[in-house]
Amino acid sequence: MPSEPTGLDRATEPSEASDSSRATEHRLHPLSIGFSLAGQVRRAILPLIVGGASANFLGGVEMRFVLLIGLIPLVVGSVVRYLTFRYRYEEAELVIRSGLLFRRERHVPYARIQNLDAVQGVFHRVLGVVEVKLQTGGGQEPEATLTVLPLPALDALRQRVREGKREAAGEMAAAEEGTAGEAATARSAEPPADLTLAGAGEGRTLLHLPARELLLHGLLQNRGMVLIAAAFGIAWETGLFERASDWVAGEQSWIGPAVEGAASDVVAAGVLATVAAVGALIAAFVILARVLSIAWTLVRLHDYRVVRSEEGLRATFGMLTQVAATIPLRRVQTVTIHEGPLQRWAGRVAVGVQTAGGSQGGQPGNADPHRHRLAPILRRERLREFLREVIPELDAPEVGWEPVSSLAFRRVVRGTCFVATLASVPLYFTLGAWGVTFHAAFLAWAVFYARRYVDCLGWALKDDMIWFRSGWLWRRTTIARYTRIQVVALRASPLDRWRGMARLRVDTAGAGAASHKVDIPYLPVDTARDLRKHLAAEAARTAFRW
Repeated sequence: MPSEPTGLDRATEPSEASDSSRATEHRLHPLSIGFSLAGQVRRAILPLIVGGASANFLGGVEMRFVLLIGLIPLVVGSVVRYLTFRYRYEEAELVIRSGLLFRRERHVPYARIQNLDAVQGVFHRVLGVVEVKLQTGGGQEPEATLTVLPLPALDALRQRVREGKREAAGEMAAAEEGTAGEAATARSAEPPADLTLAGAGEGRTLLHLPARELLLHGLLQNRGMVLIAAAFGIAWETGLFERASDWVAGEQSWIGPAVEGAASDVVAAGVLATVAAVGALIAAFVILARVLSIAWTLVRLHDYRVVRSEEGLRATFGMLTQVAATIPLRRVQTVTIHEGPLQRWAGRVAVGVQTAGGSQGGQPGNADPHRHRLAPILRRERLREFLREVIPELDAPEVGWEPVSSLAFRRVVRGTCFVATLASVPLYFTLGAWGVTFHAAFLAWAVFYARRYVDCLGWALKDDMIWFRSGWLWRRTTIARYTRIQVVALRASPLDRWRGMARLRVDTAGAGAASHKVDIPYLPVDTARDLRKHLAAEAARTAFRW
């Protein structure tokens, strides 16, 4: 749950709750204790291992004793959370109470609930429970995480939220539009498509990734290196490397002598054989990383679907951990197209969206990868069609890109050449005169990179949207509608002012820390000022929508 209260929170004393409201309060499933403890252990396992290893090395304290002591507060916290967590349904809001010493009561109007994300792992499905994340537009974290609920309780929660939304929409329409509001109420009374864990359910399928596309996606990305690095870190912290080396180099082991003998034979065969052997080892490592990446993708994104329903877009995926979540189109703030070098070679792109309050510190959470990458892999010829589903206003067949300042290359190339020179300094000490050759190669690459980087920078105004692209090898294009703009800022460093340039930045409600923003550098100062005035005027005359 969010660490800080939102604007919907208000503190109340437990004595204020009436007996009748207390009678309608609901608890989490008793298995919440186990699942909550497992989640806390998963997050704290590395610090516990590091602390145990340090205590063992410095003070001679056994690691298992440190781990046992560290688990006690986690167990107590899980039990206390289960015993103190309550939720109840009021006429127009969901009320959630939690806390023992520091008590907290949150009132979340049904009309403010954007979606309910449901996550089911293997153990969830076996035990008939589900983890639910309740999302509103008021923060970057879930308003509440219900770990865990029985499946009938999820159905009841979904039904109550649907009814509350319907009632709120009907009252608003009747108050503002009179007779016309009755028609709007009738339309809003249509129940939205249910979020289901079993499949896509009702709605029109926009994207379905078969096993072939998932295999290609796993081959193109580098998730395997992340898995290898994580395994390396765990093995290092737990001492598995030391035990494995003792086993390999032990007196009873045949592996160590066999490896040493093979290495000696390769070295004795000459330089070409040595280079070939090293190349084979590198190729084997790369193949292993790609195989792991493919395996991770096939399991994590199994049967990936994006469905268009009345409530917006709904994504379902997962083999072991099944995720089902919705993205209301009104919450989409920006859309970003990702293109890596391998993706361009394969004729594929990825499409991601940033939503208002839909990420956790800029990084997707357990149920949030579909928001970070709505379409993990998509054929380029389907890009325009898919974008029109996410941004219905999109109409322009092509985008006419405007370049940045003609002086931008000088600014960038000076920085890249300076970095190349710094990287070459150690080579002069180690290689002597050969360092000049490497320095020249580094400088040539710096100039080439600067030219390509500046050439790929561009911006455009199309269909009441601002478009911004950047990057050469890893290219990203972000689209922001005028109705989503919150702030337009103009910035100029001393070097920018000296060269008559400025940087224009457009902020939206869904801009995460690691997201690709509309942040256009190296603009001529007059162009930047005119663009700022235009965007500010367009944002001011249009109503901001979550």
